[in-house]
Amino acid sequence: MEKLGVFLQCFVFALLVSNVLAVNITISNSGDNNDDDNSLYVFADEVEILKVCVENAEDISDLTLVAVSKDEDIFRIANDSLRFSVTTNETVEIGILGVFVGIEDIELKLERGGDVIKNGNHVIKVKRQPSILVVIYTWSITAWLLISYITMGCKMDWRIIREKLRRPYGVLIGAFCQFIIMPALSFGLAKLLNLDDAAAIGLVTIGSCPGGWLSNVFSLLLDVDFVLSLTMTFISTILALGFMPLNLFLYASQFTGDNENLKTPFFDIMIQLVTLVIPVFIGMVILYKFPKLADICLKCLKPFAVILLVMGLGLGTPAQLYVYFSDWEIFVAGVSLPFIGGCIGFGIAKIARIELKSSVTISLETGVQNSLLAIAMVRISYPQPESDLINRVPFLVVLFTSLEGTILTIAKVVVQKYFWKSGGEVEEVEIRNKGKHPEMIEIDGKKCITSVSVGIQVGEENSDNDDVSLDNPGFTKD
Repeated sequence: MEKLGVFLQCFVFALLVSNVLAVNITISNSGDNNDDDNSLYVFADEVEILKVCVENAEDISDLTLVAVSKDEDIFRIANDSLRFSVTTNETVEIGILGVFVGIEDIELKLERGGDVIKNGNHVIKVKRQPSILVVIYTWSITAWLLISYITMGCKMDWRIIREKLRRPYGVLIGAFCQFIIMPALSFGLAKLLNLDDAAAIGLVTIGSCPGGWLSNVFSLLLDVDFVLSLTMTFISTILALGFMPLNLFLYASQFTGDNENLKTPFFDIMIQLVTLVIPVFIGMVILYKFPKLADICLKCLKPFAVILLVMGLGLGTPAQLYVYFSDWEIFVAGVSLPFIGGCIGFGIAKIARIELKSSVTISLETGVQNSLLAIAMVRISYPQPESDLINRVPFLVVLFTSLEGTILTIAKVVVQKYFWKSGGEVEEVEIRNKGKHPEMIEIDGKKCITSVSVGIQVGEENSDNDDVSLDNPGFTKD
């Protein structure tokens, strides 16, 4: 009889519990809500209402609904109390105050007499307040990206690229580092640092990007193989059409979790990559068909690019201020990826016995990925707030890449000036043949045919020596 009594008690309790398991949560969002996403969207510093209704609980009294924010740095409960007395079919309105951009769960617990009968979570997504500054920053980044690709195309002389591709060791090593080493490295860093899903996707995205405009700039500033840098950037831009979606499929898909908005939009990315290749070929067509126009474009584009650079950096800090409040792991990822990638690229190049300048160029092309491409691509392809959370890492990567490259440039200048003085500097002079009968021009008192590129040793040593050895059969003395 005692066992029968215990069984009946358990049976009655099970019936009572079954009546409260049907808890429906309906969402009321006066803001911008995605119809395909049941999450509650709220802007920072604003309040949205989450409506919770308990149904089919006629036989149970003394019910209490408890709402808890899992991260009050992202959102808080705006009500005076976190506990709400509920009855059957009663709707409770819970105010959600957005604090900072992010994605976190609200925990809902249904209690009776202090015991938890049922609990569950619901996703809260906090978005940044709309700002004209963010719009201007986004468009300036997009314009900056397009101009950098057109400028790169205007410098792409196919004859020079063909010469580099005849012995493509440096280009092949660079492609291997960019599309095999860097994506795997970014994935490993994301796992090692235990980044949140959005930050991990951002790290893998920047690790899967090709080289870009910034690597060409630092190749010039550091006086390494600029032609190789341009060739590698051009080739990696073409290869990215296939390798970037592939690497995102292999690595980024590991971090999408249950959030459908984090899934990689492969079709959108392919369209953007194809679209960005077009400006490169436009620049090349301008160079070949309208060389004078190419010269004018280069003269005009450089100042315009400087203006966009200043705008990007000047607007980037206030527009992306939320990035600076990221966790320390995200900062470590932003510093580590370009530095470790550059070191690996340099090491592989030296193991392959590539000469020093070309090895440094490969290092730059490996470590300095196209952060502008990653930022623009993420902003266009992903919804808010996912795009803001993903872009934290690419923004920090471009920031620290610029800082690291600037430090290297300053160090090079200081070392050359004070610790490693040489008798002269090599000045590259490129002269194009403008007709069938090349004219003789005079450079530093020497005559040279205009159809070749010559390297002239200038400085004290050269001024005292009338015998200048140049690899140019058209070079003659006065």
